[in-house]
Amino acid sequence: MSKITPEDLEKLREMNDLIQEITDRAAKKAAAETVRRLGKLGRITYVPATSYQKTERLLYLFPKLPQDQPDRQRVAAALDRIQGDEYAGIIPSKYFDGFTIAEIAEEYGAKYQTISKQRARLIRILAQELFPEDVLDEIVGRREE
Repeated sequence: MSKITPEDLEKLREMNDLIQEITDRAAKKAAAETVRRLGKLGRITYVPATSYQKTERLLYLFPKLPQDQPDRQRVAAALDRIQGDEYAGIIPSKYFDGFTIAEIAEEYGAKYQTISKQRARLIRILAQELFPEDVLDEIVGRREE
């Protein structure tokens, strides 16, 4: 029986990464095609993301965004706005470090419900900074069709 060399192991890792990338691309393509077909059949309809949802999406992406990316700069500026808030640490713990609300509550020595409500409040503040026009449209009831 032959031994696996470090070079062989590295080649296997590279092949595994390539297979994963190809699989991910194929899954995304299949999902997009399924959504397109279901849309044509009237089985699903497009509902624009709310300012809250867009804000959460940007927060999850934030650590991966390049330093010179405009969205990263916008999020960083919005995060600066909440830095004085006693619960501001919830945002990086949840969205950048991947902690659950229960874990964050334990860290704060607070109830789950308190942390959940404070997270939602902070997201709304960030949404006002990041998507002010969307927030206004949501308040007055205007939605894109």
